[in-house]
Parts: sequence; structure tokens; C-alpha cells
Amino acid sequence: MKKVRQLAHHFFYNIAFVKKMIFLFCIGILVPMIFQQTVYYLETERGIKERMLATVNEALDDKTLKITSVLSETATLEKRYSTNETLYQCLDKKYTKDLDYLIQYQETFQVLFSETNLYPYHIRMVRLYTDNPTLMNGAYVRKTSDMELESLGETLDYVNLYPVKDQTNTYIRTSHETRRIAGTSDSRSLSLIRVFDYYKQHDAYQKLIRVDIECDDLLAILQETNLFENMILTDSNNQVVVALNSYANSGKMVQINPEKIADSGKLLLSRELSNFGLTLYGLYDMSSISKEFQTSRIQSFFLATASILFALGCVYLVAGNISRRLNRLVTQADEIAQGNFIKKAESSTAQDEFGVLEKSMDRMSAQLEELIEREYKAQVQQAQLERETNQARFLALQSQVNPHFMFNALESIRLKARVKGEIETAQMIKYMAKMFRNLIEWDDNIITVREEIAFLDEFLHIQEYRFEDEFSYEIHVQEEAYECKIPKMILQPLVENACVHGLEAIEDKRLVGICVTADFTKNMLYLQVEDNGGGMTAEKLEALKVSFQEKDEKGKSVGLKNVYRRLSLYYGDRMTFDIESVVGRGTICRICIPL
Repeated sequence: MKKVRQLAHHFFYNIAFVKKMIFLFCIGILVPMIFQQTVYYLETERGIKERMLATVNEALDDKTLKITSVLSETATLEKRYSTNETLYQCLDKKYTKDLDYLIQYQETFQVLFSETNLYPYHIRMVRLYTDNPTLMNGAYVRKTSDMELESLGETLDYVNLYPVKDQTNTYIRTSHETRRIAGTSDSRSLSLIRVFDYYKQHDAYQKLIRVDIECDDLLAILQETNLFENMILTDSNNQVVVALNSYANSGKMVQINPEKIADSGKLLLSRELSNFGLTLYGLYDMSSISKEFQTSRIQSFFLATASILFALGCVYLVAGNISRRLNRLVTQADEIAQGNFIKKAESSTAQDEFGVLEKSMDRMSAQLEELIEREYKAQVQQAQLERETNQARFLALQSQVNPHFMFNALESIRLKARVKGEIETAQMIKYMAKMFRNLIEWDDNIITVREEIAFLDEFLHIQEYRFEDEFSYEIHVQEEAYECKIPKMILQPLVENACVHGLEAIEDKRLVGICVTADFTKNMLYLQVEDNGGGMTAEKLEALKVSFQEKDEKGKSVGLKNVYRRLSLYYGDRMTFDIESVVGRGTICRICIPL
């Protein structure tokens, strides 16, 4: 420990200033900057990966929801047909003539199934199957002796049947049948099959409905996002039903191995459509983010290196300049200590701290020389200081006289008015003096509602004197609101504006109302000033509200602007200031501020 202190002492007391500055730059700036940049890039990469993972999960959830919605709509359509008693009757009926069946087909089946507006867009085919031998095959009805759900009379290369949960006698079937016509599209199909068993009395023949879903529409849902490298919809055997890229249009059913895909280093997300036995996989390459950051890191390294070298050069130049000027100051201090009052900064134009210090050293040298020659200079300076102090005291006393002079003058006028019998004039002068005294003595910017109302009452007495018997006012203050705090001079400008701009427009029955209430549950104070004056047009009111946002204090309604801006400064967005006015009916100003 002692050796560490010795090394520190040697470094801080015996090493040149320039070396100290370079060491300080490396320890205080360079090392923390490298550490900060390293942490920043690691955290940024991690944060982007987390946000990207959340985004792809959200996208996968959205596609799962949409595909589930398609299947649910299809199941609902099947259920609606499976509860149609007319279909049961027509499918159970024994037709003796083909003509009878054709008529029944056109009147029932064709009418019921040709209303395409009833089908969701994703339905490719709706077909009924039955083993009734008296029926004829058609576009919507197919008779077959093979009522096995896996085949339904078709020769399939692959078929998988899965019972739909929460749906009685309903199955989802994925199948594949190789097309014989060259150039045709993939023949994979996705179907919902429901056995008709709703009406037990119509059970002469087996009946079921099959609805094929358009796989291209499911593919369009997957193509709505380009976040994934691939999206794959598989059945319960992991056979591909629909895929974006590598498994699309393969011409046959392909089984995937999710564990093998996950082992490839890419992120494989999955969502189960549990009711329908399907699974939606999303393949995302997380390494692409790291590759992008690799390029960014290289660029940042070169930029940081260039910046560090530039900063180090600047530090060396500044530290060297400071070191040279410090040496000059040290030399000058040594000369002054020896009694040589030399001056080194007479020709210097430097305006920084060292320049000021050099000039101060020169001034100190000159002052020391002068003090030695004139010992009484300190006494002169002391006398000058005493004069300045006395002058400041005089000005302070004089500033106290001015308001007292104004109050004494008003009091003299009031007493003269009373002597002459002008009682009302004397009373108004008294109110005016009290208002002036309140304005001068109010040291706090925040006062109680009680103080504001007391000041406002004096102002309204003057307005009564002004308008005589044609003016009246009402003040309603909730008892609990009296001690609430508000900025001073908030209500008075509103009342003054009502008297000057509102009540002067009418000739009699002038009325001003002031109301203050507090809502302690919402922690809000409500202040309202209204008059029955001339009011304003909608255009003038809108112009007034717009003027509140202007910084220019010229024009009318300066008091209202002042109130609005002070409230904005105190409360910001937590306050509301609203004005309503109707021509010929008056104006209402409402203020809402936090308690």
C-alpha cells in the first residue's frame, strides 16, 4: 500500500502536465468510451433481437388467428347446412323418376348452394355425399356407395383425417391426389367433413357434407408478411399443406421434421391450431441481425479509432499550450517573490483563463509595486467602499418612501372627500388604496382563494361605483375551496375583462357571477366567471383563443393572455381554460386546475 502511495505521489507531483493530461484522457475517456461502446452494441443487438422476436411472434400469432378464423367460418357454414331439415328430407327421399330428382335438384340444391354470397371467399367447393341410389350426380350432390370419410369414392395418394374439437361428427381432412394432366397445379387439398345426424328421424341413408378450402387463399394469408424465411402449415402428421417457399408446389405431400429444421441454427416458431390438428411453423434467420451488426461494428471501430487519434492530438496541443503558459507564470511568480516586478503579458492577446491569469499577475505585480510606494492607497479604497455602502443604504431607504408616499396621498384625498361629504368617492379611494397595498405587499406568487376573493371584492365595489345601480355581482365559493391555493391575480383579469368588454355593451341589469368549487375526489379546482354582456361572435371567439398561443403582447385581451400563460407555466397540460360566448347573451370563462 505504501508503494502504491509512493507511485501515485511520484506520478502526480513529478510527471509533466502534458503526460498527466494524456494519462487522464486514456483513463477517464478512452477506457470508459470503449467499455460503453461495447456494452451499447451488445445491449442494442440484444434489444433488437428481442424486439424482432416479439415482432415475428406477433406476426405468427396473427396468421394463426386468421387461418383459425377461416376454418371456424367453414365449420360454421357446415353446421348451418347440417341443421337444414329440407336437405335431410331431399337426401332421404326415394325418387322414382330422374325428372323428379332433377326438379328437386333445381328447386332445392341448386338454389341453396348457388347463392355464392353466402360463402366466405376462401370456400372452393361445397358438396353433399349420400348413398341414396335414386339420386344423380351433380355439381353439389354426389352419390356414392363408399361413404368412408377417408376416401369418399376417390383414389388418393395420401389422406389424413382428424376430428375437430368442439364440433360433433366434424373432421378435417388433408389429402393428395396426383394430377394426370401435365402442367396442372399442386393437388393437395384441405377439407372439412361433417356427418349429418341432427335429425334422427331422417336416417334412411347416410349423409355428409364436404367443404373444400382454397389453399391459395391460405397461402395469400402467409404471404402478407415477409418477415419469415419460410412459413409452413402442416397437418397432424407434419405433412405440408401450404408453404411459402421450399415446400410449395412440390406436386406431392412432404413430411417435415421440426427438430431437424431447428438443428440447422435457424429459429423455428410454431403455433398449434389445436381444434383442427394443424400446426403453423415460421422459420426465421436470427443470424441476419448479427451479420448486419458485424458491418456496423467494423465501421464504428474505424470511426472510433480516427476520433480517438484526433482527440488525443487535440489534448496534446491544448495540454502543451497550457504547460508552456504555466511555466511562464511560474517564472513570473519566482521573479515577483524575489522583488522583481516584471511584466510578461503586456503584448498578449489571449482571452482565456490563462490569459486573464497572466494579465492578473501583471496587474498584481504593478499593484504590489504601487502599494510599496503608496501605503495609504488601502485607506482610500476603504473610504470609497464606505461611500458606496452608504449610497446603497440611501437608495434602499428612498425606495421605501415611494409606496408610503402614494398611500399617504390617497389617504389625504380620501379624507378631503369625506370632509366635502363625498362619501362614495372616499370609499372608492379607500378600496383603491387597499388594492395597491395588497399588490405591493403580496410577496408570494401562490395565494389562497380567500385572499383572491377579498381582493376581487374590493375591485367589484369600484365597479359598482362606476356602473351605479345598473350593476350587480354574485360570488359563490364552496366552503372547502377557500383555503385552496391558486396563482395570484387569476380571477381579477377575468372579471375586469367582463366589466370592460362585456357589460359596457348593454345598458341595464349588468351582472357578473363568480363561482369557485373544489372536487377532492378528482383533486381538481373549478373557477368560473360569467357575465350577461354583449358576447362575441364565433369568429371573434376563435381569434381570441388563437391569440393565446401568440407571444406578442400587443392588442386587446392582454389580461386574458397573461392568465392563460401563467396557468400554462404553473400546470402545463393539467389545466384547462375554456371560453364560451353567445352574442347578446354573455360570456363564460371556465378554469380547471389541480388542487
